Amino acid sequence: MIIRFLRSMMGQNGADNPPDVAAETEYQGYTITAMPARDPGGWRIRGRITTEVDGTPRATEFVRADVYGSQEVAAEMTITKAQRLIDEQGLRLFGGSH
Repeated sequence: MIIRFLRSMMGQNGADNPPDVAAETEYQGYTITAMPARDPGGWRIRGRITTEVDGTPRATEFVRADVYGSQEVAAEMTITKAQRLIDEQGLRLFGGSH
C-alpha cells in the first residue's frame, strides 16, 4: 500500500515500471528501500527513505556516485548510506526545520 502511495506521490501510474527493489529495512522509525541503479561500471547507490511526519507519509530519494561490482553490495551500501543520512539529518531530509 505504501509503495502504491509513493508511486502516486511521484506521478507514476500503474503502467510505469517501478525501480527494482533489492532490499528494504526499518531503521529508527524510517523505511529504507535500496534500489541500486545499473551503471556502466557496476551498480550505483540509489535508495528511498520514507516515514510519517505529523501523520502524513513522506519520502525522499537519493543517489550517490559510489559504484559497486554487484547489486547485493550496492544494496548493502545503500542501506548504510541511508542510515547515516537519517542519523545526520533526521526529519530535515523531508524539508522544513523538524
